[in-house]
Amino acid sequence: METTQEPSPEATSPYSRSLSEEERLLLAQHELEASMQAWDAAEVLVSQRLHRDALARAYFGLFHAARALLFREGYDARGPNTAVEVLSLRFAAEKELPPELPAVLARGQRYRELCDFGVGFVVTPERVLAELEVYEEHRSGLLAMLAARGVKRAS
Repeated sequence: METTQEPSPEATSPYSRSLSEEERLLLAQHELEASMQAWDAAEVLVSQRLHRDALARAYFGLFHAARALLFREGYDARGPNTAVEVLSLRFAAEKELPPELPAVLARGQRYRELCDFGVGFVVTPERVLAELEVYEEHRSGLLAMLAARGVKRAS
């Protein structure tokens, strides 16, 4: 009877680099495109004064840019909580990213949940625009890191 060896937990952990080079590039490119589309949607929603929806879309613009970096570096961090943790442990702790980025991402996740499900959650246009400015600052940094790693928007 032939037995197959199970992969070690370390090999399949989102906290270790487990993606092949081909997967890294493909997934990072898809995430970059998702980031661009979400950010474009947020801008349209702001112009239409749909601020709750704009805040949720802008979060996804930031989230997908962060996940693109994680994928490019080989981390299979698909969920939002795992993405925040890996960003904290692997990038912010090493000062490769601003230390507040994981917290901004976590706050954005909470706002997104409130925008979609919070019955009494009220946002003002000023608050949304201020939050989007913070997201864009971090997103721009992530996009620059991606470009330096060969991940750019397809023409």
